[in-house]
Amino acid sequence: MTTVRLIDIARRVGVSSGTVSAVLSGRDIGIRFSAEKAEEIRAVARELNYVPNISARILNHQASFTLGVMLDSEDTPVRFRQLAAIERAASRRGYRLLVTETHNDPVSQRKNYLTLKQYGVDGVICHSNTLTATPVLEEKTVFYGAAPVAGFSTAYYDIGAAYAEAAAFFARDRRRTALVISDNMNYDSVRARRGAFLAHFPDAGGRLYQLRLTDDHRSDIRAGMAELLEQQLLPAGINAVILQNDSWCLALTAEATRCGLRVPADLALIGQDNSLFCACSRPALSSIDSNLQALGEAVLELMLERIAQADAPIRDIAVPTKLILREST
Repeated sequence: MTTVRLIDIARRVGVSSGTVSAVLSGRDIGIRFSAEKAEEIRAVARELNYVPNISARILNHQASFTLGVMLDSEDTPVRFRQLAAIERAASRRGYRLLVTETHNDPVSQRKNYLTLKQYGVDGVICHSNTLTATPVLEEKTVFYGAAPVAGFSTAYYDIGAAYAEAAAFFARDRRRTALVISDNMNYDSVRARRGAFLAHFPDAGGRLYQLRLTDDHRSDIRAGMAELLEQQLLPAGINAVILQNDSWCLALTAEATRCGLRVPADLALIGQDNSLFCACSRPALSSIDSNLQALGEAVLELMLERIAQADAPIRDIAVPTKLILREST
């Protein structure tokens, strides 16, 4: 594969290599060019698959146009769909991502952060589930997750917006609604679900159930749902359930069918994350969608804001979630 150089782009466009460097680096080095010429340069760079020399940029104290991302390596699949949305938003702005993963280990988290900085990233994006202690991070860091992170700009999916829709929907049929979430309150996503349920179903505080599973929850999810359904939900007269995620919703659907219940006539179900399999299952599962494209755009908006001005005021962006109704409701 032939390496594309600045001079190759310059010759195609008919400008100097200095002009190409000024456009692609975003630096004001006194070279004037029109907006149309700048867009032509960027278009040719994309066409030729130009890749900047990151090491040279770092040595010259230039922007690397690379962003670091820190994830929990044992998080749910939706987290990687969120990562894809962030990557698309970054790509549209000329940035690439460098991803590092850790799980429940503050020492590893700190090492990974320092590694990203050593690679010269322009800023770091963290999912809030990576937090195991008070972070020691620099100004050019933003978070994303289910709730704002104190002291940092955060893009968060406002789970309450979809819970309000679910409350209005179930109120029409006077459904007795319950929430089933994890018993691990360390995660902001679990706390946010609990808070949204109590806020929008104010009379249902006693219908909040926490499911305790082993670390390898895949092995006992069906057994857990069977026990929950038979010993708690049915005796309490529950006929509508919002669940922690779509996998749990699918498991409870299977257990309800095994018990002879009709979904949604006897038991209406809503999952969360709007996984791809929701539309393929039978019945198709209603789910809460976290508005991934808008979330990715919000993360990049805050990240670029921090890069442009590291001491800018802390700002949060709430991305409204939405309820996707299918056959399970």
